[in-house]
Amino acid sequence: MTSAAAVKIDAMRRQDWKHVRAVYAEGLATGIASFLWKPPLWRDWDAGHLTLGRFVARDKTDAVLGWAALAPVPDT
Repeated sequence: MTSAAAVKIDAMRRQDWKHVRAVYAEGLATGIASFLWKPPLWRDWDAGHLTLGRFVARDKTDAVLGWAALAPVPDT
């Protein structure tokens, strides 16, 4: 387990996608995270999320532990 002090919140970079996608896939594998069966391709994920508000949690070795991103939703 990683202590909170050892975790850094950082802006998500394009080169983080491989690791973000792996975390995404772990969540989807539970069968309760989403209606999706597999993580989307970068171009689809990128198109569906705002360019601001994309973050990753990194450990002291700079490995991606988790992520969060904002996506627009209709106001209806």
